[in-house]
Amino acid sequence: MATRQAHAKSPPSKRRNRQEDVLEAAIEVFHEKGYASASIQDVADRVGVLKGSLYHYIDSKEDLLARIFEESDKQSFSLMEEIHELDMPAVERLRLFARSWSLWYLENIERTAIYVNEWKHLTGKRLAEVIKTRHEYDSRVARMIEEVKSEGDADADLDVRYATFFVLSAINGLPTWYRRKGADPAEHIADVYADMIVGMVCNSRGRKSPRREPKARSNAKPKAKAKLGS
Repeated sequence: MATRQAHAKSPPSKRRNRQEDVLEAAIEVFHEKGYASASIQDVADRVGVLKGSLYHYIDSKEDLLARIFEESDKQSFSLMEEIHELDMPAVERLRLFARSWSLWYLENIERTAIYVNEWKHLTGKRLAEVIKTRHEYDSRVARMIEEVKSEGDADADLDVRYATFFVLSAINGLPTWYRRKGADPAEHIADVYADMIVGMVCNSRGRKSPRREPKARSNAKPKAKAKLGS
């Protein structure tokens, strides 16, 4: 009776996890072409896979955009939490935050350009989540500025709301002009931005907001419109 020869089983091959490759390719393509003009085929070509294979990793083009936002928020909030835990004067915490966040924007300028410019292409729950997250950024930056006021390093009448708008607008504006091959290194720009943001918060004088007088209601009856043919 012939004996059956045993064959050793080779270990199952692991399929390469290309989630990061796909995300990085999407960032490059969306930044170069704009989200509206880019296609899934463009991303697949950049990764080097067939278009159909890309759907092993994503559900849709909007899914890719949402993931870019999720990953960006994760990194930004991690940076904020780390700085918040530091035991230092509030003004130094603000300076460190302004420098670190500016530098993160500059070192990830393609990603941040998408974050600033393409969020309105999201829909439904994804759009609602991004809007909610933007409000969270507002609140966290406002708290940092409020703490600087509380410790006496900013004018007691400083309008925290406007100061917050100023800080966020300055940093969110970096993708509009910064180029990697520019004359100044990212570290220098981040230092300058930190100095300017702290200088604005600590040296701006508060202004009382002028109250707008409510419009008086007119008791006059609206004139009747002339009828056609009259």
